Amino acid sequence: MNHQKPFLAGILLLVTGLFACNSNEIGASKDVNQDKIYMDYSISYTGWEDQVNLNFQYRFAGPTGTTLVLSSPSQVKFDDNIIKVDSSDYGGAFYTINKPYNSFFGKHSVQFSDINGKQFENSFEFSPFTLVNVPASADRNKDLVISYNINGLNKEDDIELNSVDTDSSFHYHQPGSASSITIPSADLKRQKKDEVSFEVTLYRNFPLAQTTSEGGKMNLTYRLKPVKIKLQP
Repeated sequence: MNHQKPFLAGILLLVTGLFACNSNEIGASKDVNQDKIYMDYSISYTGWEDQVNLNFQYRFAGPTGTTLVLSSPSQVKFDDNIIKVDSSDYGGAFYTINKPYNSFFGKHSVQFSDINGKQFENSFEFSPFTLVNVPASADRNKDLVISYNINGLNKEDDIELNSVDTDSSFHYHQPGSASSITIPSADLKRQKKDEVSFEVTLYRNFPLAQTTSEGGKMNLTYRLKPVKIKLQP
């Protein structure tokens, strides 16, 4: 007797059931316990764009819960300006706004009010993130040190360096408050081209000062333009 088919069928049903639980379903905030609303905030900037994107989501019972449309009088404001809801089939309900990069530096705040009028205000500071003294060329036989600068770099930050457009890829993470990442000479020697290209990204978590009992998070992703450096033999 073959017991394998019922077993495989059971696994298939389990996997199907897991994917059927769509965490991007949309509900109304008036229908849930207000203290179980999870705040999911993200700020992102990509160096070849001129806009900073801000995305605010509210979910029921945790980071993978149903996305919520804020029922009046509940609302979200960014720097005292009300943000309207948007939605998509893959993203659920979200509140998004774009701001010009060049005028965005400094402190900002997100203000969320639930249907009972209880307010939760959380702030963050957007600081310039730049590479420092990038050389025009480098020796393949020596480690290449890439330095960067950003205000308030701390041990919770994560700096990631990834190769771009290369036949021999590499990537590195630099957690903590260090202000540079080193590309070992071994990786430079593997490059068949006479140049090395890479991009650097900052990942930062801002602590939330005011949340419901369900909590929340605020993340920043700051990706710089790719850099090319000539490699000397």
